[in-house]
Amino acid sequence: MYYTDDFIDGLIESGKITLPHDEYVKINAVNISKMLDDNKMNYKLFGVYWWGVKDALRKYVNNGKWYCGIADDPLMKERADHGSEFRNILAGMYYMNEFFEDGITSGHYRYDKITGGEHDYTLFDDNAGV
Repeated sequence: MYYTDDFIDGLIESGKITLPHDEYVKINAVNISKMLDDNKMNYKLFGVYWWGVKDALRKYVNNGKWYCGIADDPLMKERADHGSEFRNILAGMYYMNEFFEDGITSGHYRYDKITGGEHDYTLFDDNAGV
């Protein structure tokens, strides 16, 4: 799954997010960190958006836990970027919710906005240690 910028615009315009954007990012970063404390494999629920989510964890949580480590995937982060921290967290949260709702059990897909087409994406964060 990869969301276009137009799709993200639609989520924002829906009015469902009533918090200021920076507060939305901070609150979700804290909640995500708790989710990762419960089960480190939960990072995979964010798919290609994990790297943007991880940036927010480093910035707003920064508790020295594995999910604040330096491992990164700059290429995938660039290809999944929606232009702001808020938009990236929003995409990551939406991806996670779809993952739960659709019962996806394996595999991640991304739309490559550079080369076009949908591709499988294997998410692995060295900091997770699994």
